[in-house]
Amino acid sequence: MTEAPAVAEFTLVDGNPVTVNMAQIDYFQPSDNGTLVVFSDGRQLELEESYDAVAEVMNPERQAGC
Repeated sequence: MTEAPAVAEFTLVDGNPVTVNMAQIDYFQPSDNGTLVVFSDGRQLELEESYDAVAEVMNPERQAGC
């Protein structure tokens, strides 16, 4: 079994890079411009990456179409 990375780099919708501590993510969901990430403390970030791209990083054992 492959574990999700401790941190991952994504891009905010304004084009700036951001490093995310994966252990602090409560959930993530598709948004109009990419993916909305909600942290356990209530903070939110909107990422440029698609939901599928974020899900692949969060769940590396998940394969497209499975």
